Amino acid sequence: MNKPLNGIDVPALLETIEDVRRNPTQGMVRFSVASRWDGQTRSVGQVSHYELGGKRHERSFAIAADEPQELLGSNRSPNPQELLLAALNACLTVGLVANAAAMSIRIEALEVSSEGQLDLRGFLGIDAAVGAGYNEVHYHVRLQSDAPAEKIRVLHEHVMRTSPNFANLARGIRVVPHLHVDAGAAQQAG
Repeated sequence: MNKPLNGIDVPALLETIEDVRRNPTQGMVRFSVASRWDGQTRSVGQVSHYELGGKRHERSFAIAADEPQELLGSNRSPNPQELLLAALNACLTVGLVANAAAMSIRIEALEVSSEGQLDLRGFLGIDAAVGAGYNEVHYHVRLQSDAPAEKIRVLHEHVMRTSPNFANLARGIRVVPHLHVDAGAAQQAG
């Protein structure tokens, strides 16, 4: 197959898979985002690069976050929870489209939506028994294709096994905090 399928260059995808199979270090990828406070509840994350197979690739993207006015924000950008759900949706979308192409499945339309419910008593520190995060997240995939339903089910199961953000949310990951405080500047100003 030499023509793109679902916008994916299938030979390039298969070549990448084979390259990583032969040399696993080629599949090591590191992403990072540096966020700065921008007043009130707003922050702006900056993506400047990523590393793939030990090689740095420059990029430049800004990712703004804010809270709705009802949660003390200025409502100028999605909030962190919406960005988290959008990241899940985007990762599932990439997985579905790319894997469908590798499986010779033509996708005519695709929509991924997700939702979760938080209890602000956890976030606000009102009740220690209430967790600050989601207890569960629901997502819905609406996929239109002429492929048999069973083949689509196999595709979806494969994506649930291989999607990084599905795995990050479904199994949880260890988060290692590092705090750096510049307390001297505030004390010197006073």
